[in-house]
Amino acid sequence: MAITASVTRGFTYATGVEITAANLNELGEPTVAINESSVNITGGTISGTIMTLRSYAVSGVPSASPAGQMIYVTDGNSGAATVAVSDGSNWKVVALGATIST
Repeated sequence: MAITASVTRGFTYATGVEITAANLNELGEPTVAINESSVNITGGTISGTIMTLRSYAVSGVPSASPAGQMIYVTDGNSGAATVAVSDGSNWKVVALGATIST
């Protein structure tokens, strides 16, 4: 079940608080938690946060359809952990490269 959420300027939620830029700024850095298996975000950008991918073993990866999905596979690169992207039919290994350093 997908959840679609839209925030519209000037909309008042059941709390009685009007959603405006000033009111959102007063909230500081809000946290949004969604406990669903499928969330679609369209027409926007996810930024300023750490994204955690769902983790799978090769034996339990979901269908690669539709294309464009991304998962973390604990044993998907000849037994080593990797990120994988679906092409609609298969999961493709994303080369992780060297460890970051300062």
